[in-house]
Amino acid sequence: MDGDVKNPGDVAAPNGRPDFLDAAAWRRLTTAESMTEAAGHWCALMAGQLGGAAVVCVMVPPEEGGPPARIAGWPANRVPDGNVAAAAAAAFESRRGVVRAGADGAGATALAVPVVLDGVAGAVCAAEVADAGDGAVRTAMRRLQWGSAWLSDLMRGEAAGVERARMATVGHALHVVVAAAETEGFEAACRAACTDLAQRFGCDRVAIGTRRFGRSQVRAISHTAQFGKRMNLARQLSAAMDEAIDQRTVVMHPPAADTEVIAANAAAALARAQAVAHVLTVPLYAVDRYIGAVTLERPQGRPFDAAEAETLEAIATTLAPILEEKRQNDRWLVTKLAVAVGAQARRLLGPGRVGYKLTVLAGLALAAFCYFAMADYRVSADASVEGSVRRAVVAAYDGYVAEAPVRAGDRVSEGDLLVRMDDRDLALERLRLVTARQRIELEYEGAIAERDRAEARIKQTQIAQTDAQIGLFDAQLKRVRLTAPFDGLVVSGDLSQSVGAAVRRGEVLLEVAPLDAYRVVLSVDERQIADVAVGQTGTLLVSALPNEPFPIRVEKITPVAEYADGRTTFRVEAALTGEAARLRPGMEGAAKIDIDRRRRIAIWTKPALDWARIWTWRWLEW
Repeated sequence: MDGDVKNPGDVAAPNGRPDFLDAAAWRRLTTAESMTEAAGHWCALMAGQLGGAAVVCVMVPPEEGGPPARIAGWPANRVPDGNVAAAAAAAFESRRGVVRAGADGAGATALAVPVVLDGVAGAVCAAEVADAGDGAVRTAMRRLQWGSAWLSDLMRGEAAGVERARMATVGHALHVVVAAAETEGFEAACRAACTDLAQRFGCDRVAIGTRRFGRSQVRAISHTAQFGKRMNLARQLSAAMDEAIDQRTVVMHPPAADTEVIAANAAAALARAQAVAHVLTVPLYAVDRYIGAVTLERPQGRPFDAAEAETLEAIATTLAPILEEKRQNDRWLVTKLAVAVGAQARRLLGPGRVGYKLTVLAGLALAAFCYFAMADYRVSADASVEGSVRRAVVAAYDGYVAEAPVRAGDRVSEGDLLVRMDDRDLALERLRLVTARQRIELEYEGAIAERDRAEARIKQTQIAQTDAQIGLFDAQLKRVRLTAPFDGLVVSGDLSQSVGAAVRRGEVLLEVAPLDAYRVVLSVDERQIADVAVGQTGTLLVSALPNEPFPIRVEKITPVAEYADGRTTFRVEAALTGEAARLRPGMEGAAKIDIDRRRRIAIWTKPALDWARIWTWRWLEW
């Protein structure tokens, strides 16, 4: 600003132009309550400062690509021409001062200076001055730049005021939320929030209600632990809350001067019935619906204003999710289950969510399959084939093997030679006994001739003894050849490498089993032995013949457990009920015993259920 400031009246305002040194004008500028009002006073003072300015105005940024908007100017009713608007738009875009000459370089010159805060052009002060040469334009531009500092300070003050109001709102909301969050239970949280709101905003009474079955129900009243659900106050508060929720907006009675007029009949009825002057109801919105409302009451002389309504609306927005979460946590388990089922049903039957629907349908199809699908329940076990009869071929006396034409795996017919023992020692011993008998007979005849009756009796006894010994050797000689007792298969024993070896009496040399009589031995796990019973049928599959199943029938269950390979099994014997010409003793494989028909899910889960029953009984003593 050029020159010294003089007292009012020292400088006149020629041609009605504002006086830059007018103290009243400066007072109006410094005491303005809004940015728009301050900008109007600033434009009048700036017109006096510029002297030859025809237009001085303040513009704000354009919206959605439109031209800059004028918020104040001098003269008050003068709209800036296109040259000024163009200069303002260029200043917004470049964030630098702009000088724009008139058409064809003649006429007035437009000046525009952006007011930049934190890197953003929040406003532009523009002026139109007569073209009086480059020096005059530079002077006007400099004064406009100096004057824009006032607008910068005003905008910073307004932003600071907005920030203070926002921080105050945040502080109020934080205290209310903390008061509600640190209490246990939904009812206690509502009472704490009501009491805190009443104290913080100077209210006579604050009530919180929740929406249920299309109507509001009062859940808490400030400074009140208990209240009747059917009392007139509760009904009136519920009606006021329903009024705000139905209109989905804040309801104020009586309405403030700068607020939109909406229906407030229920609020007015509450005010008349309870002798209160001012009622404000704010809906509570959480997630995707209105869950309730907060009603505040004040006495005469303390009305609610628009700023307080906005603050309380922000507090309600923050408080609603906290209260809703506590309400849901306090519900009965059955209610939670019903709500969850209803939510899933809405997701399933509502639009969209194709993946979820396909997943549910797949789960239902699987459940239906598990319930309705039936299958044969079978018990699997390791199995081996044995002959139903195993005839042992044993040595009849101590001797030596002379011949062994067969070994394990050979088929034999009844009467075929299996083993021939060496009989030379037996023949020599028999010959000795025959010679000894002849000698004793001669001695016997001599005793008879001499009429020695005692000697004759002795010799007669010795002859009988010798005959018995000869008969024994004759019997042993008959058993020198060991033959097959029936048509069958040699299942064990191999003396082909032991010809000439000594064997002892009773030693098993070979074992023979018939070819047409087998039994199947199954090793059934102890966890499934209870399902097996005599008479059940099944199927045998041996490793040597994997493509040829053989039918079997359970004949005997041995009540003796055997432990092998880390598990306990029971021996179960079964008989073959079909053609088994290709089977041979010693073949091994697997067998399955048909128990009954059951649901597939029961078959699949039986091992896990049995284990769970045993574990539960063992540790929980059920």
